[in-house]
Amino acid sequence: MIQAYGATHAGRRRENNEDAFHIEEQLGLAILADGMGGENCGEVGSAITVRAVREYLSAPEDGLTREESLKEAIRSANRQVIEAAKVRTECDGMGSTIVMAAWDGSDVIIANVGDSRAYLFRRGELRQLSYDQNFANELRTKLGFSEERLRSMPNRHVLTMAVGPFEHVLVRTHNERLEPGDRLLLCSDGLHGPVEHDVIARLLGQYRELAPAVEALIDCALQNGGPDNVTVVLLEYTDENVKDENQTDENNG
Repeated sequence: MIQAYGATHAGRRRENNEDAFHIEEQLGLAILADGMGGENCGEVGSAITVRAVREYLSAPEDGLTREESLKEAIRSANRQVIEAAKVRTECDGMGSTIVMAAWDGSDVIIANVGDSRAYLFRRGELRQLSYDQNFANELRTKLGFSEERLRSMPNRHVLTMAVGPFEHVLVRTHNERLEPGDRLLLCSDGLHGPVEHDVIARLLGQYRELAPAVEALIDCALQNGGPDNVTVVLLEYTDENVKDENQTDENNG
């Protein structure tokens, strides 16, 4: 069984919040999107992205695997964002990142476009599951640029892929089998930008309940300047068989 909790904050330097998220445990789905675009169109782009993905996955095309359905859902969102930008000319070029988790029992698929991230927190270790589609990561993975060299590049955070600005969108996916106690973290760059990897891991291990852990992560981003909207969705997998056994023991006791 997976439990989930999410929250979002505009941050300390932004007047509006262009992030959006949606959790639907019945569908086994959690979605997070970080919008971009002028005239407050970023929040339009992220809202369309989340809605389009959710609508597609509520009645997916027959004959597709779960992973193929996730990719097609994001492609559907891409088309809808493009069409919306044609109608609202002030939103020309608007777009959104997306990272999502879709689960069935202990099996989970991560799909992402852009640089919103998914992490696995297991036994105190934090590991990124998503792939950053930005300039810095492309140079790192394809050309072997060092972290020191990348830090000095002014355009390192520019996205190389997003929902909306491109006619064809490349969706990255990752499959994972969860273990009892595992946590999945979805977040916008408003968290993983100002908060160090090790600090995120420490906070995830410090709080037993999901809601306090999410709030602590957001508070940490705000304490570090809160330069951007920050959104956090946290999921935790528990073994239903173990839970049932514990309840049986309590009843027998």
